[in-house]
Amino acid sequence: MGLMVISLLNSVYATSDLSTLGSPEISISPTSGPPGTRITITVSNIPDISKESYPYPDLYIYLPFSQSFGVTPQSQCGGEDCFPIYTHDEAVNHDFADRTVTFSLFSTTNPNPIYLNGFENSMCDVLVNGKTVERYSALCNTKDQPAGTYDIKFGWVEENAPQINYIVKTVQFTVIPGSPAAAPQEADNGNSIIQAYQNGQISESVFYSKLSALGWDSEEIRQALATIGKLPHQMGAPVPDEMQQIQGVQKASQQFNSPPSQKPIQTVQQQPLQQTAPVTTEQTADSLAPYKVDSSPQQTLITPQVQAETNPNPQNNIWTIITIVASIGAASAIGGSVFFVRHTRKVTN
Repeated sequence: MGLMVISLLNSVYATSDLSTLGSPEISISPTSGPPGTRITITVSNIPDISKESYPYPDLYIYLPFSQSFGVTPQSQCGGEDCFPIYTHDEAVNHDFADRTVTFSLFSTTNPNPIYLNGFENSMCDVLVNGKTVERYSALCNTKDQPAGTYDIKFGWVEENAPQINYIVKTVQFTVIPGSPAAAPQEADNGNSIIQAYQNGQISESVFYSKLSALGWDSEEIRQALATIGKLPHQMGAPVPDEMQQIQGVQKASQQFNSPPSQKPIQTVQQQPLQQTAPVTTEQTADSLAPYKVDSSPQQTLITPQVQAETNPNPQNNIWTIITIVASIGAASAIGGSVFFVRHTRKVTN
């Protein structure tokens, strides 16, 4: 049992032979330049390490440029900045694609960093295949990279013990005095694209296409626009809800100002007004005559509702008067007849 425990402990603390893992191909462009120069390093023909046993190895890059200022975000690499560019997990997932490392040297002529997604992004940030792996916003445009020749190293490192490493390749870059004559090349992380659009140097379509080509999604692009104040509502344009309200007001205004021939509803409402226009509230003796009430063309055009309001049932009033007069006449005639009969009978008798 004791032998088994000792064997297990030895396997846990065992180290792999990093020198047997092989070396990828490394190229750098350019090989020299002044502060602010944009550097591109390509790592190709990466060995397959997916079958390696624990402790697993990773491929690291060592950058010496910040060491000149005593600033090293990664302290486990002996004063040099280091970080993995190819890991054992990526090998297990069959990710053997070439690695492209880009960054710019520190220079006081570099543009200011841009605050985006909670981070300060600068053109000096180190990107691997377009993804930021290290940021240098504090140094990017505040210091000039000292002149000299710098060694950029690549080596295999144990995942849990970065002090155990094996350097497989070294490339050099020489910094020469002076500032670059031309403007810095466009940063792959999109900072220079955002700044160019903010300054009006590129159009909106170019801005979208370039950021999309770098892998930015719609939400990231929207946040970039918000950062530089280029969203529609930030520039005074109405937001979608306001646009709908404006369109509704414009449509109502157009309907109100349109000619009468285009408003059928108003035409229908005007018809009774034209029919009732000749009607007056004054009544004459002629207008009360029954035969004129029946034949008058003005009376036939008046609707029942308007007629009831202007002359409430004039025919009933006229016939009532005639009936009363006739009744009185009839009563008088009957009374006269009775008196004549009685008088005749009296004379006869």
